[in-house]
Amino acid sequence: MAGRTGAWALEARAIVAITRKDLRILTRYPLEVFNQIGQPIYQFVIPSLLLGATFAVGGRAVGLEETAGTGDVAGFLILGMLVAYLVGAAFWGIGYSFKREMDQATLEPAWLTPVARETLVLGRGLSALVLSAIGIVLMLAIAVALFGVRLSPAIVLAVPAFLLAALAVLGVAFLISSAVLLIKEPVFWVDASDALFAAASGVMFPITVLPGFLKLVSFALPTTYAIDLLRVTGLGARPLLDPVLQYAALAMLAAILLPLGRAVFAWADRRLREQGTVGQH
Repeated sequence: MAGRTGAWALEARAIVAITRKDLRILTRYPLEVFNQIGQPIYQFVIPSLLLGATFAVGGRAVGLEETAGTGDVAGFLILGMLVAYLVGAAFWGIGYSFKREMDQATLEPAWLTPVARETLVLGRGLSALVLSAIGIVLMLAIAVALFGVRLSPAIVLAVPAFLLAALAVLGVAFLISSAVLLIKEPVFWVDASDALFAAASGVMFPITVLPGFLKLVSFALPTTYAIDLLRVTGLGARPLLDPVLQYAALAMLAAILLPLGRAVFAWADRRLREQGTVGQH
């Protein structure tokens, strides 16, 4: 038991070390940090708000009120983008980080270190979470100061949903990392997958407007439920499903995706070692 506890302590130290390393590298590139944090704001939120204002009727977002049960366009978009930061952390902060290691010729040395392969993912996940947290705080501050968003204090009730979604998305991050390691040149694939995952989750629009098949895809994603519960509690929007059912779906998806992602990542690790292609890119 003591040996196992000591091993966990060493892995935890490695996770912290990886996180500190990633964050230290980011501080050397402040414009890149600004771009990662600010891109969702200037690339998605502001254009969408301007477009929404263009089609407002008498200052009211009539279509949004009918489909989502709230006319607060800014609040609707902001809460969606909070979860989009989480998705971006999985696809780019964790998954694509292995491609950066390939380009820097540091992946193979990292693979030879005496730590669990999962530790390499979790360390990157923690640094990506720190960066996402900064983006979320900035997003909320801008929403309140510039766009007049007023969220209900009841939004804290959706925190468990956000945490469950984070666990499920971590499983997705393991899957993305596996694909990046095997594909070697994954830029287009990661970019397209990230955009489709976020879109199908209802980040920018109510999923009720999607065709039947795509709506089924949306209901298979944990982020769909997290976004909806945030909007229900924070804006009083109309729920897609009963909140109890949504929490049950989140718990089930987290219980499925996290073990599945770890299993696929372990398989990818074995395949890389068998083929001797860890250092190739």
